[in-house]
Amino acid sequence: MGRKDEIKECFVAFIDVLGFKEMIDRDNGTGEYLKIVKNAINDATKTLKERQSEEGGEFEFWFNEFNVKSFSDCFCFSIPLEFKNGEKDYVQNLVAFYVWLKVFYNELLNKGFLCRGGITQGWHYVDDDIIFSKALVDAYLLESKRAKHPIFVISNELLSQIEERSFHSKPFYKFMFNHDNSGRNFFNPFNYSIVDEMYFAHRPENNLGIVKEYRDLLLEKYKDIVSENIKKYTGSAVEKNQWLKELISFELSGKYQDKFFKGLKYKSS
Repeated sequence: MGRKDEIKECFVAFIDVLGFKEMIDRDNGTGEYLKIVKNAINDATKTLKERQSEEGGEFEFWFNEFNVKSFSDCFCFSIPLEFKNGEKDYVQNLVAFYVWLKVFYNELLNKGFLCRGGITQGWHYVDDDIIFSKALVDAYLLESKRAKHPIFVISNELLSQIEERSFHSKPFYKFMFNHDNSGRNFFNPFNYSIVDEMYFAHRPENNLGIVKEYRDLLLEKYKDIVSENIKKYTGSAVEKNQWLKELISFELSGKYQDKFFKGLKYKSS
């Protein structure tokens, strides 16, 4: 399996693409929908890979250890808390993980597909042949039990670590996290570009007008997409799309403030 030191403490996401069976039925062996999923993964990692080739290569050490594995309609994304070069920056690595996951989420949504997941932290091993991971099991159980809607739910263990590191004092905090009236904490699905600019480009919020405008244009497009999904589908798919439509309205205009909230709901609050 490999040396013991290859089992690492990691951020791990278990992600389920909703409607995958219908996707397979529609594809009929043509590869059309396979291409959509592959493009989403490529686009989710493209920006980060571009940074690897930038002069100076400040974040090059990340790219050797980012991992994504897929099986049927499920994906496992992982990133270590500490890299082979000894680099360990909890905030930096979690923000990078958030951006990576949310680009993937948005690329699928742009094609009309929803996904949901569980996000946690724990010991994890992955190579070309095997995933052996307590964190993946925990993330899967979280997704299956708590992520009824198209969100990436944050585990209580990860929540405690985020609270301990005072994420609530970071300028990007309110853009990166949400919770709802059922008490679920989750990554904000839409603000990855804002968080990316604030953290990695060190841009203040009052200098993000164009970024926010582009985000809002995407949200208007997504609102149309999920509205079409609501007309097209039946059963639980309608409720999931309606829930996401309400979250989009919350982000755009502040509606549904009794249902959605910015930031996290800590256990101690």
